[in-house]
Amino acid sequence: MRLKSFSFIFFVLWLISCSSDSSTTSLDSSTTSDPQNETVHSAITEAPTEESNESLSLSVSIEPAPYSPIAASLDIQSSLPVAVQIIASSEEHEVATARTSTFSSSHTFPLVGLRQSQSYDIEVLATDESGETSTFSGGTFISGEINFPLPEFDLSVDFERAQPGITLIEYNAWEVPEEFGDGDPVIGIDHEGQVVFWYRNTSVTGAVEPTERGTFISQYFPLGAREFDLLGNVAYNWQVSPEPPEGITELRSADALAALESLGETASGNPGDPDPIFVKPDWVNLTSFHHEVFPMRNGNFLGLSTTNHPTTPEQREFLCPGDESDFEITSDVIVEFTPDGEAIRTWDLWDVLDVEEIPGNHICTVDGRFVSIDFRDWTHANAVIYDEIRDAVIVSSRHTDQIVAFDHLDSTGPQNSVRWILGNQGTLPLEGEAFYHPHAVELQSDGSLLLYDNGNFRPGTTSDDPAMLNYSRAVLYEIIDNADDSSEWEAVQLWEHRVNDVDDKPLYATIVGDTDRMENGNVLITHGGIWPTYPKPGTQRARIIEVVPEGVNGGDIVWDLALGDADVPVTVYRSERLPSLYFGPNWE
Repeated sequence: MRLKSFSFIFFVLWLISCSSDSSTTSLDSSTTSDPQNETVHSAITEAPTEESNESLSLSVSIEPAPYSPIAASLDIQSSLPVAVQIIASSEEHEVATARTSTFSSSHTFPLVGLRQSQSYDIEVLATDESGETSTFSGGTFISGEINFPLPEFDLSVDFERAQPGITLIEYNAWEVPEEFGDGDPVIGIDHEGQVVFWYRNTSVTGAVEPTERGTFISQYFPLGAREFDLLGNVAYNWQVSPEPPEGITELRSADALAALESLGETASGNPGDPDPIFVKPDWVNLTSFHHEVFPMRNGNFLGLSTTNHPTTPEQREFLCPGDESDFEITSDVIVEFTPDGEAIRTWDLWDVLDVEEIPGNHICTVDGRFVSIDFRDWTHANAVIYDEIRDAVIVSSRHTDQIVAFDHLDSTGPQNSVRWILGNQGTLPLEGEAFYHPHAVELQSDGSLLLYDNGNFRPGTTSDDPAMLNYSRAVLYEIIDNADDSSEWEAVQLWEHRVNDVDDKPLYATIVGDTDRMENGNVLITHGGIWPTYPKPGTQRARIIEVVPEGVNGGDIVWDLALGDADVPVTVYRSERLPSLYFGPNWE
């Protein structure tokens, strides 16, 4: 195996100008006969043919992207309808974009994938409807510096077996000086460890994933979700309603209340974002958006939300003996809604789980991001997906150690039909090892489920005994639920992957984490919240690895990134490998 290591240190720098002025060029072209896959050779543009009454001319205007110092927007105007592709070249780096899927005389082209502080010569390849490609100079763009404290990226890559592409990392910095403002970025790094994508808004961004429209969707805690494009322009901005539905008087969580008091630029994100679209079911008071918003193929979305439930004195004494506060229970609610904010269906875990039978491990905790003295975090769901084959909504409940599959019925409004439960007090017998405090359940093409098993409170493990140390892992379960008799249904563990940490002890990430199947069949595993005693207590680190899921010990590691240290502590909620930043219907 050929491994190549890179280490890059990004120092804190102020944003420099991407370009002092927008540049416009309209130059002679060179022409080739093949549209896409041959090298473009310099030549003089041929004279108009009988089928064409004019030669192709083209102009390019370059504007720095408003939300990223390493991206630009190109306005391309041509005398004939063309499909365009961009090649941006510097002394150290080259970006060859995808080609547009449509022919037009006017293109607004996002130029992404650039590195910091480099001067790029822009070349435009314009293909007309006859298949003839002409090449134009588009001027020069100087990329800026990212003004944010980034850690050292320690990366090793097996280029022959790793999935090519850009790795998106949801970077959660724990100690950021005030001058850098609020909000965690999403960064993309290439296989040489260089940052080539940047997106940041004024709040915590999580669960960023591509949509079929060629955009990204993410939640932002505690209020809502956004859909944004490659340049960070927000198309949709969804939030929970600032007022409860008529006839419902349940209180909101402390965090949501504080955020709702300041609805405006901070709640809406970056300046220029569209006004919020409120998701407000008539039958339940949604108090947050958190952890994930999942795009469905029918155009709707599944969002993770919460609501609060009053408790009796007897329940409170049973759950938290001696606790004198009059607390309510915060349960997770999945809400299906349209792009216009219309709530179609909801599934409340409170309706199908018994808090006294399954209280979880954290219901008496009063200090943390999701809890307060008055509102207790019960189920703490962190992932929701839609399974088209089963027509099921599947949710990962961390604090109750469960994966719950709800039936996705045709009826609208509140839903409570459970297909099965995997895990603690589940309805599916399990052949294999159970999971504890799971994250990021992902549906596979064969119907199996891939997830990240943090391993909190795993029986038989401890941080004290070297012979039975805590560990985290990626794990794959086959779900056998197609028999008419549900008593024959079961789950079988098919695969797992564990790895040792830098101290040769089992890697254990107490919070966050992710697993993703990639196009080449490999699995990207995000050990996102490592809080070990090495190199010193309290140091937050992350390790992201790509595994070929076959062979001994769960498979070989072919991509290995370590980030975060005592000086720059970080966690990573999720990460994702994109074969290209140019995806969706707008690109060939």
